[in-house]
Amino acid sequence: MKNARITGAPTLHKAVGPITVTVLGLFAMGAVQAATLACGAPLRVSTTAASGWTSDAKYVTDPGGNPMATVLDKRWTGLGTYFDPTGVTHGTGAGTLAGQPLQGHWLSFGTGGDGDPVVNVTGDTANGAWTAGRVAFIRTEPITVASDVDLASIKIVGTGGADFDGRLLVKPTTLPGGVSNTTNWFKSTAMINGWTSPQAINMDDGNLGFYYGDNTIAISLDGDGTTATWPTGMMLDMEITADCLTPPPPQPTAALICPAGNTAGQTVRVGPFTTNARDWKWTWRTNAAGTALENVEQPLFDDYSWAGAYVKPSSLPAGQETNARWISPGTTNPAASDVPGLPYPAASGQAKAGYHASVFVMNQPINVGNNVDLASIKLDGRFAFDDYGNSVFVQPAGGAPVFDNASLYLPNGYGSFQATTTPAIPGFSRGQNTIGLMLDGLQATNDCANGVCAMAAMADFYVTAACTGEPPVATDQTITFPAQTSPRRIADGAFPLNPVATASSTLPVTYTSLTPAVCTVSGTTITPVAVGECQIAADQGGGTVGSTIYNAAARVVQSVTLQTAPVVSPATPVPTLGAAGLALLGLLSAGLGGLALRRRQQI
Repeated sequence: MKNARITGAPTLHKAVGPITVTVLGLFAMGAVQAATLACGAPLRVSTTAASGWTSDAKYVTDPGGNPMATVLDKRWTGLGTYFDPTGVTHGTGAGTLAGQPLQGHWLSFGTGGDGDPVVNVTGDTANGAWTAGRVAFIRTEPITVASDVDLASIKIVGTGGADFDGRLLVKPTTLPGGVSNTTNWFKSTAMINGWTSPQAINMDDGNLGFYYGDNTIAISLDGDGTTATWPTGMMLDMEITADCLTPPPPQPTAALICPAGNTAGQTVRVGPFTTNARDWKWTWRTNAAGTALENVEQPLFDDYSWAGAYVKPSSLPAGQETNARWISPGTTNPAASDVPGLPYPAASGQAKAGYHASVFVMNQPINVGNNVDLASIKLDGRFAFDDYGNSVFVQPAGGAPVFDNASLYLPNGYGSFQATTTPAIPGFSRGQNTIGLMLDGLQATNDCANGVCAMAAMADFYVTAACTGEPPVATDQTITFPAQTSPRRIADGAFPLNPVATASSTLPVTYTSLTPAVCTVSGTTITPVAVGECQIAADQGGGTVGSTIYNAAARVVQSVTLQTAPVVSPATPVPTLGAAGLALLGLLSAGLGGLALRRRQQI
C-alpha cells in the first residue's frame, strides 16, 4: 500500500522549462462551460473528460513519436482502489455544489502492468516539468479572472481525490503592470490528499496565485517514480468563487474655503480623501545610476498586503469603516502569505539625502481659497504605513516642492489604522496645491526577499484650516437638467436619464431620488419601484476647475410618472378653423367646383 503524505504551508516555485498549453473546452455534463471567473458567478471545474487536461509527464519509452504522456479517463481498481465517484454527493461545505452528485472522473496514466505505456512522473524540470519530483495534470483551458474580481476573496470548495499530495498550481499569463509571465512563475498551494474515499476541498486563504486575465491551473501530485507499479491519478469537482471589488468613490473636488459670514478662527475642512491606485501615483525615483531624480511615474496597485500583517480595511470595527485601500508598488519577491502573492515590476523610490524612499502623490489637487489662514492647514485622519518616518509633501502650482519633515511625522506601522492630526503644514499657497505622502522606510527598492520592502500606505483624511473672517471669493454655477420622457411603464424596467444634467462649471453632477419608495437612482440609471411620481434631484456641490473655485449649484429637480398601464402616445388633435380659415376653405371649395364644371362642359 502507499503511504499518504500531506504537505504543510503553501510554497512558491518556478518552472524551468516553458509549458505549451492548448485552448480546449471544459467538458462538464456534456457541455462546454465558460472559463471566466466573474464576481458573484461560481465557476465549476471538473475532471469530467480527459480531453480537457494534459500533463507534463513523459513516457519512459516513447510509443508513438510524442514523448508527452496522454491523460487517460481511467480509474485504478487494484490494491488500494481509487474510490468510485458514482453516486457520491458533495458535503455541506461545498458551496452551491452541496448535496449535488460528483460529476468528475478519475484521470490517470494507468500502469505499465495493465498494458498502458510506462510514464515517468518524477518531474524533470530541465525538460518541461513544472515541479521537480512531481507530475502535473494541466487544465487545457485557462481561467480568465474578470477585472472586477477581488483577488483576495477567491475561494475553491468541492470534493475530489489525489494520488497523492495534490497541490493546486496557478500560473497567471500576465503579472501586475502588464508584465508577461515569461519566467513561468506559478503559485503552489496544498489542496487535497487521499484516494480511497472522497476528500473535501476547501481553499480559502485569500492567496491562491490568481491574477487578472488568463490563468493556467494544474494539479500537482507526488508520484512514485514511474507508473510501472503504482498509478498516479486525481479527480475533482470543484467550484471557484470570488467577491466583487467595490469601486472607490471619487475624491472630493470642493475647495478649502470658508463660507460667507465666517468668523476668524472658525475651522473648515474638505474630504475625506482616501488612498487608491486610481487616484494616486508614484513619481520621483532615482535613475538607474542612482545619481539623480527623475519625474517618472511608476505603477501603484490596490490592496497589496505583505505577509498578512497589514491591517485589513474590511476588519475595522463598526463605525470605523473606510473606503481607503492599501496602495503599493508590490514586491518582486513575494512571501508565501502576501496577497496577491505575485511578482510585481521592479521599482525604485526616491532617495533624497538618504530618506523619503517613496512619495505617493494624490492626483486631485487641494484648491485653497482666499479666506483661509495658510499657516493653519493640517491633515486630520487615519494613516498606516510600511514602514516608518513618514511625513507630508506639498507643492503649490507653479512652485517648488516643500519638504519640511522636521515635525510632520505621521504614525509608523502597518498593523493598525492610527488616528492623528498633523501640525500646520508649510508650503500651501492660494489656488491649487499637490500633496503627497512620503514613506521613509530606508527602502529604495521593492526587490528584497519575502516582500519585506513593499513600501505601502493607507490613508483616510480631511484637509482642515482656520478662517480669516473675510468673505469668500468664488464663482456661482448653474445646473441644466432637461425634462425627461414621461410617463414610463414600470414593467419596462430600469432606464437611463436622457438627457443628463450638466453644470456650467463642467464639474460632475450627482443624482438623488427624492421619492425612493417610487424609484431609485444609481449613477444615471433610474429603477422603478412603484406607481407614482418619480422625482430626481440633480446637484453639484462645488469644486474647482483650473484655478476657479465654484460655489455649490442650486438643486434642479425633474419628474417622471411611473404607471402600470401601457404608455399610449397622445392622438394628434384635429385643428379648428377660425372665421378667416372657414372663409378661405369656402373659396377653395368654390374654385374646385368651378374647375370641375368647366371640365364637364368640354366633354
